[in-house]
Amino acid sequence: MIMKIRLDLSSHCVETEIKRLHNRSLSRYFKTNGSEKIRLETTIECLHQALTRMDFSRLRTAHPALAGSTTQEVALCIENDRLRILVDGRPVPGADL
Repeated sequence: MIMKIRLDLSSHCVETEIKRLHNRSLSRYFKTNGSEKIRLETTIECLHQALTRMDFSRLRTAHPALAGSTTQEVALCIENDRLRILVDGRPVPGADL
């Protein structure tokens, strides 16, 4: 399974964006049903894994795009049970689990 979650880092860092998306997804989860609920479960789990397992301080320091104020395309991706961050389609070193 491949899933990409677009991260908008134009006004805040990667950690803040993932927290915002996690909270928004949880809120929507309890307001919906059916196939949307199943998709949200996968999204919530992906975001939760990122929040609990990634070293955001180190990532922000090593990769300026993850610190925010960027126009680069950033995404959280899960593929074959591997979680990673992509910037402009390229994996960020040290941001894969």
